[in-house]
Amino acid sequence: MKPINHRILNLTLAGTLGALSVSAWAAPGMPGFKTMDGNGDGMISLQEFEAQGGHEQAFNEGDVNRDKRLSNDEYLKAAANSDRSKATKYVDDAWITTKVKTLLLKEESVKGLDVNVETSKGTVQLSGWVTTPDQIAAAEKLARSVEGVKGVKNDLQIKR
Repeated sequence: MKPINHRILNLTLAGTLGALSVSAWAAPGMPGFKTMDGNGDGMISLQEFEAQGGHEQAFNEGDVNRDKRLSNDEYLKAAANSDRSKATKYVDDAWITTKVKTLLLKEESVKGLDVNVETSKGTVQLSGWVTTPDQIAAAEKLARSVEGVKGVKNDLQIKR
């Protein structure tokens, strides 16, 4: 196996983590209480919460008195839980991208720097150029081996 160029690996990790920080902070937060309270009754139902992108688990964690409705204070807790859940998904995708790229860099049969890796909701997209069909298969196999990968879209092309 070929030795890893640690400088290239560090640059790859820094780039991925830099993209992560921009993505995570750019993620939209939950709307305000009044916006969420679609019927204006001063409480937020699960249906109102989900209609604005909230998750049922976050709603239930915020519903302290278990009345199936959120007051303003309960909503603040539920919104924070929902935002945290969304941010975790960005972190997971960035981690998967970093792990796949690292494996590709370590793999002698695949030129890791010629393969672009992007991840969205656990699905890895491979694109770029390789020289043989075996490299396409090897890159996909490596991507599928990473924990958390739900699927792989392989758009690698053979360079002629």
